[in-house]
Amino acid sequence: MNRKQRDRNRLNAAYVKKLARNIELSKHTCENCGEPGAHWVITKGFSLAGLLSGLDDQEGFWTCSKLYDSLTLRRLPGV
Repeated sequence: MNRKQRDRNRLNAAYVKKLARNIELSKHTCENCGEPGAHWVITKGFSLAGLLSGLDDQEGFWTCSKLYDSLTLRRLPGV
């Protein structure tokens, strides 16, 4: 197998990976805005104490398009 074929295989693998990710995200519905996709970004996962007590102590933020200005991509005030 030559380099050209390996490069094409890598591009194809990246395309298939992106396609599979988009299909997986389209199965979820955002609980904040109701649109398809996962709009919650986790910045800190579960702690051991949270797992043992059964409490959800995740930290993160929403990335819904209704929360951000489409031109400046900054979060809208008061939302």
